[in-house]
Amino acid sequence: MARFVAALLLWVSLLPGAGANDPNAMWSHYDTFVLKKDQVQHVEIHANHKTHRLAFRWTLFVNGGLVMHVTYDGHRFQPLLYADYKRDAFRLDLFSRPNDASPLQYETPYALLIFKRFDAAKKRAEIEMKIKSDEASEVYYVKGK
Repeated sequence: MARFVAALLLWVSLLPGAGANDPNAMWSHYDTFVLKKDQVQHVEIHANHKTHRLAFRWTLFVNGGLVMHVTYDGHRFQPLLYADYKRDAFRLDLFSRPNDASPLQYETPYALLIFKRFDAAKKRAEIEMKIKSDEASEVYYVKGK
């Protein structure tokens, strides 16, 4: 009986790590885009009964850096992304929390645009989009042209 209990405890302790090898397990949505220079990717993000428009493209790849142009709800950004850790992502908060939000809800839903690699032969950049939502917000997206 003691061996059975020990085996059961070992099995239960391994359960949370079952999805640990999946890098996209913590994200509510994720997608990969392969874009040519100046090819615009449109995405509609629906959050809390509102529609937000995201568009991004890249214009220049020089010295290992990808110059991007990002537009979100009329706000423009121009991040410079590299394919190495800590310089490969651009974070975009989807909406701000109201001032009367619970202190336990410290993080707003956000999207990440991650530069993965550049194919010099085809002149294409691979960009991942990952969206992290929370329980209080309903977030989904529609990929456009």
